[in-house]
Amino acid sequence: MNRLNPRRGTVLICVLACLGVVIALVLCTTQSSLRGRREVRMQSQLLQTDLLCDAGVLRAKQQFNQSPDYVGEKWTPNLGVTHFRYASLEIRIKPMSGGTNQAQAEVIASLASAEDSTDRMQRSHKFIIQSIVSTAKAVPKP
Repeated sequence: MNRLNPRRGTVLICVLACLGVVIALVLCTTQSSLRGRREVRMQSQLLQTDLLCDAGVLRAKQQFNQSPDYVGEKWTPNLGVTHFRYASLEIRIKPMSGGTNQAQAEVIASLASAEDSTDRMQRSHKFIIQSIVSTAKAVPKP
């Protein structure tokens, strides 16, 4: 007598269930890995944007100390790295009223990722800057 063994179907169902669990684990691990990679890339871009902004603050102070007539500039640095496609730095200097040697400065740094065209970070910093160069003219002694 040739009877079908009911256990053969049960084994097949168990194998398919295990396969489904393994596929779900692989998908979750892949998704987590991609999420972590994106987070690390964003943290790196944020740090680079902060450093670019700090460099702009130092440049604004240096240029204003050399020349109180300095009004700012736009600068596109050559980063020399391939994972950022765009970087820009803008410095704006606005003299304060009252004829003082102080000015209000604003530095705006922008950095865009090469991998994602919508992934652009921008940082700005406003501060008061004071020139150490005296703008008063010396009066000759009689």
